[in-house]
Amino acid sequence: MLPILRKKVHGDSLRGQIIDGAPDIGVAYQVFSDTVVEDIIVKHSPRGFKFHNGKNLIVRRCETDNVKGDGIYLTKTSNVLLENNRIGEAPGEGADCCQFAYQNNDTNISTDVVIRGNLFLQSPTSTSNKGALVCDKTRNYLVEYNFIGGKNFSFSSIGDGAVVRSNVMRDGRMNDYSFGYGVGDKADHVGHHVYDNFIENTNRGISLSGFEDQQLAFRRDIDIHDNVISGCDIGFFANRPWSGSFRRNIFLQCKQDIVLKGNGKGTTGKIDDNYVNDGSFLNISPPPLRFKPDGKASVASGEWTSEPDEIRIQWRDKGIDIPGANRPSIAVEPGMELSCVLLARKDRNWMLAIAETAYGEFTPRAWQERKLPWQRRYLLI
Repeated sequence: MLPILRKKVHGDSLRGQIIDGAPDIGVAYQVFSDTVVEDIIVKHSPRGFKFHNGKNLIVRRCETDNVKGDGIYLTKTSNVLLENNRIGEAPGEGADCCQFAYQNNDTNISTDVVIRGNLFLQSPTSTSNKGALVCDKTRNYLVEYNFIGGKNFSFSSIGDGAVVRSNVMRDGRMNDYSFGYGVGDKADHVGHHVYDNFIENTNRGISLSGFEDQQLAFRRDIDIHDNVISGCDIGFFANRPWSGSFRRNIFLQCKQDIVLKGNGKGTTGKIDDNYVNDGSFLNISPPPLRFKPDGKASVASGEWTSEPDEIRIQWRDKGIDIPGANRPSIAVEPGMELSCVLLARKDRNWMLAIAETAYGEFTPRAWQERKLPWQRRYLLI
């Protein structure tokens, strides 16, 4: 089928098409609103999907295959949902699987974005010098339940107002600064809530850095907790001033746990209650999360490679600890977004597990394709 190029459209829908061998972009929209793009496959093309200057966009269950450039490229978009897409390796020299681009112009900033359930399949063997997911100057974005592969990085998160949870990020190894999750440009950034992620096989697991010796690149209100950072050269790296906290994270077989350099040493950010694990003590099956008719939620301990010496329970609302909520059950209230983390110890090894229940109406494609190892973790009461 020929490429699909649409401009100045409103209330448009595009479904169930295969674009094979487009000379440039497979699907492109410019100046649009209230648009739904579902079940579209772009393959054997220089570029995949491009969206510019639009609002109220849904891109769902789309795919790219053998697309050299960016799989999905968005500028100046608002109220966007990217859900259950499968974006293949982007091997072009400067290509990403998915990029919300800034292009050095504030008018191109995207806002109010949800990215969930997707597979971004950048590969460490790709010829790209970039990565899988970029949110450049993006504002107010939720990224959850995705598999995010990598090359130079997995997720370059250089916007404001980010909630990033329950993603797998892996394979950022191209350069010594390569990372799984990074806030890494030369501008100030504020409000990153990063929790319940599994970050694996990167040179830096989580990185708060910048270009050159930038003195003014401040990272404000950065809250990073309950992540498992595995097989990384450095678990947490910061060379820029930052505020917030880095706590209750697990360093699983990392070469170095925390490296603070330059302005990263003189920070108001709190670093405490992080733990190490040599790989001998793991969670086998997650703690089951149950909501009962009596208005209470409960959690059980799950299964571990050996009997823990102790287990600590922490209930959370919207990812934030509920003070004193440390027992196996809790009374809930309407409006809560409830979740629970268990922190277990065997000898000197610590491991965490997030309580789970079955998926409801939304099931991540990343889980369906066995790239995401957990089920639903957040209950909206």
